[in-house]
Amino acid sequence: MISSFFRYLFTAKNEYHIHSPFVYEFYTKGVKGGEDEAFARLGLTTREEVPVEVLLERYLTVRREDVYYFVPSIHRSEAEEAAWNAICRHPAVVLTMDFYRYGYVFYREGMEKQEFVLRDRR
Repeated sequence: MISSFFRYLFTAKNEYHIHSPFVYEFYTKGVKGGEDEAFARLGLTTREEVPVEVLLERYLTVRREDVYYFVPSIHRSEAEEAAWNAICRHPAVVLTMDFYRYGYVFYREGMEKQEFVLRDRR
C-alpha cells in the first residue's frame, strides 16, 4: 500500500486545480472549510456512509442528486483499493473524489464523468 500512497502524493491536487464549480465549493467550503451549510447550498441534503464493498450496489439503487456517499478507508487494503477503482471506472458513476483515507461519490445529472484526487487539508 506504500506505492499507493506515493502515487496519491504525486497526483493529488488542491483547489487551484479544480475546474468544476460544484467540486470547488464542496472542497473549499465543505471539506476544507467545515461549513455544513455549504452542502445544503449545493443541494446535498443526505450523507450516507457506505463501505466501499457495497457502495456500487447502493449507488446504482439510489442515484439521487441530493445524496452523497462518504466512503471510509478506500486505500487501506488491496481489496478496498480494487473496489474503489472499480467504482471509479463504472460508467454509471458520475463524480468521485479521492482523499486517500476516504472518498466521496456523487450522482449529478448532466455532468460529465469526473474523478478528482484531492489533498485533505483538514
